[in-house]
Amino acid sequence: MSNKFHGNFSATAIGSLPHTDVERACELMFKSLPEIPCWPQLPRISVKEDMCIQYTEGLPCTQIGTDGRTVSIDVSQDTSSALEAFYDAYLKNDPHLFQISRDCAAGFYAMIGRLAKSPQKSFRALKGHVVGPITLSGAIKLSTGITALYSEEFFDVITKLMAMKAYWQFTKLSQFGLPVIIFADEPYLTSFGSAFMNISREKAINALNEVYEIIQTHGGLTGTHCCGNTDWAMLMESKVDIISFDAYEFMDKFLMYWREIRAFLDRGGYLAWGIIPTSSKIINISLNDLTKKLKEGVKFLVDKGIPGTLIQERSIITPSCGTGTLTMEEAERVMSLTHDISIAMQT
Repeated sequence: MSNKFHGNFSATAIGSLPHTDVERACELMFKSLPEIPCWPQLPRISVKEDMCIQYTEGLPCTQIGTDGRTVSIDVSQDTSSALEAFYDAYLKNDPHLFQISRDCAAGFYAMIGRLAKSPQKSFRALKGHVVGPITLSGAIKLSTGITALYSEEFFDVITKLMAMKAYWQFTKLSQFGLPVIIFADEPYLTSFGSAFMNISREKAINALNEVYEIIQTHGGLTGTHCCGNTDWAMLMESKVDIISFDAYEFMDKFLMYWREIRAFLDRGGYLAWGIIPTSSKIINISLNDLTKKLKEGVKFLVDKGIPGTLIQERSIITPSCGTGTLTMEEAERVMSLTHDISIAMQT
C-alpha cells in the first residue's frame, strides 16, 4: 500500500473519450485532472481501442471476427503449443513481452511523451487501466460457444495476460517518480451472482487478486471500477486498494454496505466517487447539484461513525463511467465538472 498517496477528493477519470484527436484528448485529461491524470482510451480512432480488444494482443489462439469488432478463441485445432508459448513468456516475468502497441493505445503513448517532456510538480499520482479479467473473459467466446469465463484454461490465461498488461503500464508510468494507480475495470461484475455469471465468489476474488498483487508487489495502487450495482462486499474482500462506483445513479445501493466500507477504509482502502453522470443528463446538471449529492453521501458515512477526515484522505472524484459513447460536448462537460467538483470538495 502506497503511504505517499492521499486522495483528498483529487480527480481522475475512468478512461474513454469520444475524441479522434489524440493530442486534444490528452490535453483535456491533463487540464481537467491536474492531480491524477490518466491516459485516454479512444475507441473512435480505432476498433483496436475498444476495451475488449485493446488488451488482447498476445492472447493465444485468437481470431478477429469478420466485422473487425469481435475477438474469439479458436479451440478447434490443437492449442497446446500456443498455450505453452504463452506460459513460457509469462514465467519470464518480463512485462515488456506483454506491451500494448501504439495501434491499440495511442493515448497511452501520447501521455508518456507529454510526461517525459514536462513532469508536473502538482501531480499526486498517475493512473493507467486495463479491462478486468472477468469482463474480458465474459466478452470472449471460444469456438465451442462458451465464454472464456467458463474455460478453466483460458480464464487463467486471460487473468495472467491482464496482470502482465497492468504490470507493463505500471513500469512505464512509474519512471516519473510518482505513485501509480492501475485500474482493472469490471463492468461485467454487475452480473455477478446472477444466472448470467455463474462463477464462485472465490474464483472472482482470486482472479482479481492476481492482477492486483503484481502491481502491489512493486509498490503501486490498484483499483476496480464497476459502473452498475454489484456485490460490493465481494470486491471489498479482495485485495483492491480503490473501489470506483457510480455515485450518481447507485449511491444509495453502495452505501447500504457501510459496515464493509468502514472495514475497507480501516484496512487502507480508498473510494472513487463517480458522481458526474456520463449520460445525456450531464447537459442539465449543475455543479451545485452534484456537490450537494456528494456531500450527502459523505455525511451518511460520517453519521455511521466513519471520521470525515478519513473519508477525505481516502476519497477521489471521477465520472460515473467512461465517456467514449458521449458527444464531444457532453464528454468535455463531464471532464470540466469532474475538475470543478474536486476543487469544490477540497475547499
